[in-house]
Amino acid sequence: MSATPDPETTLAAGALDDVDAHVLDQLRHLHEVVDPPPADLVDRVKFAMTVAALEAEVADIVSSATLETVRGTDYDRADTVTFASDGLSVMVSIEHGATTRADIVGWVSETDVEVELRERGRTRTAVVDEEGRFSFTGVERGLVNFVIRRRGDVAAPPIITPAIEL
Repeated sequence: MSATPDPETTLAAGALDDVDAHVLDQLRHLHEVVDPPPADLVDRVKFAMTVAALEAEVADIVSSATLETVRGTDYDRADTVTFASDGLSVMVSIEHGATTRADIVGWVSETDVEVELRERGRTRTAVVDEEGRFSFTGVERGLVNFVIRRRGDVAAPPIITPAIEL
């Protein structure tokens, strides 16, 4: 004698219908209103995937200094950020202008280094000068991060910084 499957099993085995689609739409709407995903979620996922693909070492934010408080927001904008990893440190100074773009001037504790800037729609590279200085102009505001490569040691893994908001 075979047992009759319970109604839940029968429903689960069936195809989705209009009622199922409506319930799923309502659930999606509920989550969008009550607990929406963070606005920068896609950028964070891309960052995590980039780190995994590069098998890179992630630098830590050592310090950030607020040179000017931006009124009318819920946060202070850091104009100087320092990262450190594996004996290498990077300090970047962000020069905010009146436009939607900023300039970045940075210094690396080593000189035979290449710095890659990753912003939303593009990637740019700069080789540091003999004093460890590099710069990027016209950087679009939003999340950016840096990838540092030691040019003299091709076996060394790249160092990637956490994303910072310009």
